[in-house]
Amino acid sequence: AVVSTQSTGHTTGVNAVSWAPSHPSGTTLDPSTKDYDVISKRFASGGGDNLVKVWKFSDEKNAWEMEAELKGHNNWVRDVAWAPDTGFTTSTIASCCQDGKVFIWQCKDLDKANWDIKRTMHTFDDVVWHLSWSVMGDILAVSGGDNKITLWKESHKGAWICISKQDTNKTN
Repeated sequence: AVVSTQSTGHTTGVNAVSWAPSHPSGTTLDPSTKDYDVISKRFASGGGDNLVKVWKFSDEKNAWEMEAELKGHNNWVRDVAWAPDTGFTTSTIASCCQDGKVFIWQCKDLDKANWDIKRTMHTFDDVVWHLSWSVMGDILAVSGGDNKITLWKESHKGAWICISKQDTNKTN
């Protein structure tokens, strides 16, 4: 069992954490392949220091180490959501911020930890509180200070499209 504390998470508090899929993107779950036993011990965190951080467990040191520091937000990161493994070779994290922005981060090779902002998915009119990926990893649910829940899907051209909107201010 991995039991460890991380005392140097974020300088002004940790607001959110999200586990990485247990197998890195692009690996197969076929027991006859060499990557079958590869288990990813990673998670992402978001904090009041405007950062998203990616952490990896070091078996050699028996400790969590910061693997990447993702910069781009201009205010508190309120939530992070690591997308489920969809069979593609890219890992994806969504993050949302006090300033209403939702970023989509991607990494093609976790061993190199080269994360890039793929795009600003959307800028909302109010703070964005929470994010959640669908089980298939193709739809992102977003909720915020405007009391709305929106569902977003990436088009084949790479644009994010709102496919559903639920206004919680209205009664049915």
